[in-house]
Amino acid sequence: MLHVFGHKNPDSDSICTALVTADWLNRQGRPAQAYALGEPIAETRFILETAGVAAPPVLTGSVANKPVFLVDFSELEQGPEGLAEADVQGLIDHHRIGTLITRGPLDAWVRAVGCSATVLLELMGHDNLSRAQARLLLGAIVSDTFNFTSPTTTAEDRLAVERLLPIADLALAPFAQTLLERRTQLGDTPLCELLVADEKAYQIASHSLVVSQICVMDPRQVHSRLEELYQAMEERLTLDSLDGYVLMLTDLARGSSELHFASRGILPAEPVHLAGALSRKKEGLPWLTRQLS
Repeated sequence: MLHVFGHKNPDSDSICTALVTADWLNRQGRPAQAYALGEPIAETRFILETAGVAAPPVLTGSVANKPVFLVDFSELEQGPEGLAEADVQGLIDHHRIGTLITRGPLDAWVRAVGCSATVLLELMGHDNLSRAQARLLLGAIVSDTFNFTSPTTTAEDRLAVERLLPIADLALAPFAQTLLERRTQLGDTPLCELLVADEKAYQIASHSLVVSQICVMDPRQVHSRLEELYQAMEERLTLDSLDGYVLMLTDLARGSSELHFASRGILPAEPVHLAGALSRKKEGLPWLTRQLS
């Protein structure tokens, strides 16, 4: 049985696309089960509810020596226990090739598009998609591209959504609006949950970093809690033996981001404003790589 899963602290792409990938593999006669490496966030729960699909079970324990199929990541640091010793048989992704070294050859599809769901749709075709599958893939693409406002958005992502909408039987504007509202409503969410909800671990120039992204319509939602967030970030340095922790606070309304840092002297002490930056992958991570290289 293939274990199909995305990265830790799963976003909508890593859960929704894993679910449809497992369906696709099963249809090929390759028994597969989708898993998640954490509970779905509010935005993802909305997509699952709209699709009428249950969340995948949370993967527990080691995957060492088990057959696995990865979705939306290839960084060893973002995977489950034992991934370095797993039998990685497949990969569908839209990020850089990460730190994972596989035992042998694998089926891999990695494209420079805005979402892993776009890659999967190109593989599957859209003729035999169910309404539920179309809604899952549609939600993943709208989420990952911030409804086409992210610089990671490509013509392929737009075409994928055009093909998915009639099958999903949804109007894009209200669906996207509700999805982004769920994503940006922080409420009284505990600080530790805010940080880990969308964080990813990286190795950059021999430095171990975690980069968390919080997306809001008004940064003042977070500014009032920055002192506590900095304290939580400093605690993570010690707890996880990190060289740096970065918070990318993204203002979706204005299309810009602030980078806030806690580090062992390798990153700036003061926040940095990135005008026009929405994407951790395409803008935040390259900025950090230049700073540390």
